[in-house]
Amino acid sequence: RATDPSGAMGAIQRILANEVACRNVARDFARPARERRFFSRVEPNTVPGTEATDRQIRETIAYLHSLVLGRNDRVDSAEVDRTYDLFAGIVKEAGDQKGLDKRETYACRQSSPPPPEDPHYTIRAWRAVMTYLLRRPEFLYE
Repeated sequence: RATDPSGAMGAIQRILANEVACRNVARDFARPARERRFFSRVEPNTVPGTEATDRQIRETIAYLHSLVLGRNDRVDSAEVDRTYDLFAGIVKEAGDQKGLDKRETYACRQSSPPPPEDPHYTIRAWRAVMTYLLRRPEFLYE
């Protein structure tokens, strides 16, 4: 039995992580907050920058770590910091680009229902976070 993933296994893992995140993140945000499985604590307009919104984002990340990875990370842990930096970096980088489409990336628009508008680029940032978590060894191998 292989102890490390082969190149083909790694490619399949990347494709599936992207596909699962693509289908489920926008779909979750399309529901009312009380019915969401992953993102009940945040809205598409919840962006980093204030103490209150940073706390909501970190609580959501800690919840995703628990749900997806089976980890019980504190909101101020290094693992949550790493994931928060990924989220905040994507929001900032996308916001700094002029003329970037405010809708979900083209590949993810094929999902049903149609993805909501993403004026602050947070839905695509949450999709990146979910992809990151689904590619972690704790999810894949444990």
